[in-house]
Amino acid sequence: MTETVLNIDDIVWACTNLCELLEFENEALIRHDSRTVRELTDNKTALARIYENAIAPLADDPHLAETLEPEQKEELTALGLRLKALVEENALRLRAEIDATQMLMDAMVNAVKANTTNSVHYGPAGQYGNQGTGEQNSLAFNQTL
Repeated sequence: MTETVLNIDDIVWACTNLCELLEFENEALIRHDSRTVRELTDNKTALARIYENAIAPLADDPHLAETLEPEQKEELTALGLRLKALVEENALRLRAEIDATQMLMDAMVNAVKANTTNSVHYGPAGQYGNQGTGEQNSLAFNQTL
């Protein structure tokens, strides 16, 4: 049976880089910079996967923590707390951005629904007239929110 060993350097590297990316993404969310948030998605996913793979042995065997030096435990604990706080902030900011976008889209849809077109047209009997048709206007928003 092979003994599982934690690669502390991989955990620290992945966690540190994930924290830095989340800080950058949270700043982009504050600025409502959806382009930057989209551009960070692939890196965020990759770093999360690397972190998950690096920490997996510890999740599978919590007793591996006993093999760590006190300084390593302190470093990992501090990084873990930093990551946890950043993930929580990121989730709140993403949720707020999604909710704000949904509210904007709902307001636009409701405004379009409330706006009817009065147009000149031919009626069913071939009569020409200026009557409200009750037709709704369409609206296109050609930008990713």
